[in-house]
Amino acid sequence: MTTSKPIAILFGGVSEEGAISAASARNLYKAIDRAWYNPFLVELTKDNTWKVLGEDDAVLIERPLHDLRGLGEGDGHPYDFDMALVLIHGAPAENGQLQPLLEAQGIAYSCCSMKTSCLTFDKQLTKIIAQSVEVRCAKGQSLLREEISTFHCTLDYPVIVKPNESGSSYGVHKVDRKDALNAALRDAGKYSEKILVEEFIVGREVAVGLIQLNKDLHVFPITEIIPVGAFFDYQAKYEGKSQEITPADIDDEVKNVLHQRAKTLYEAFSLQGIVRIDFFVTKEDVFLIEINTIPGMSAASIIPQQCEAYGWSLQRLSNHMIDAALQNHSVNQSNTI
Repeated sequence: MTTSKPIAILFGGVSEEGAISAASARNLYKAIDRAWYNPFLVELTKDNTWKVLGEDDAVLIERPLHDLRGLGEGDGHPYDFDMALVLIHGAPAENGQLQPLLEAQGIAYSCCSMKTSCLTFDKQLTKIIAQSVEVRCAKGQSLLREEISTFHCTLDYPVIVKPNESGSSYGVHKVDRKDALNAALRDAGKYSEKILVEEFIVGREVAVGLIQLNKDLHVFPITEIIPVGAFFDYQAKYEGKSQEITPADIDDEVKNVLHQRAKTLYEAFSLQGIVRIDFFVTKEDVFLIEINTIPGMSAASIIPQQCEAYGWSLQRLSNHMIDAALQNHSVNQSNTI
């Protein structure tokens, strides 16, 4: 009789995105194939402790950050995780801090490496690399939090103000006039030391989901995002204040451009597993918005919608996420001296 493999579904973390992370983890937890895997929800608390949860969220065991696997507990403990589905949005996973700890414990994980995550979490650096492979980005300026009072915007209004290192649209503002800029900069500065001010691009916002398995890069049907407000802010993303159309009604020429640029970015950044890349489509061109290395998996999230349109169940996606993680782990182990 085959014993189901224990899988840790990681959520929580220290960022403002803990509740979103929990919704993603719980949705994926329901989809896991119990014939092969024995999933456990594992919360990373704000004091950097792992809590392995059982029925009704009862805490089965607590472990320190450096020992998710329970190596310090001796032989025979029941929660020996050598595989983790990472659904921690924001820090410490999306910025790459968690990955070396998992690698040190011999745990395969479903998200991008430390190096890639550090790059993509930095929005300004992401733009520089994207432009080097001929993917267009919005024009912009950057400043440090301490420079807010002396900052001079050289862009035409309206502009978008955003933290350089943050997720889920926290601290993101559309600013229509000069006298509203300072307040937006100060709010963005709550979430990141560096702040970006970018031109406001008028166009259709779309999301492209991708996952690589073996040598096949699967590109899901494109989603168009139509926010009720001025742009795809936190309320549009997580409180239902947007219309999401999958597959998007776009012509084949634009679709091919989006597919090609998404594939180019996947390769250029050495992305792994499931990612979502967002773009603006204008009459002029296609512009990169951001790369999401740990996209949402809640019932309201875009990737599950795209999977359904692609003909995959969420269970099938979770199987592919696990397979891809194990393959990447095997490659990384073989490259270790």
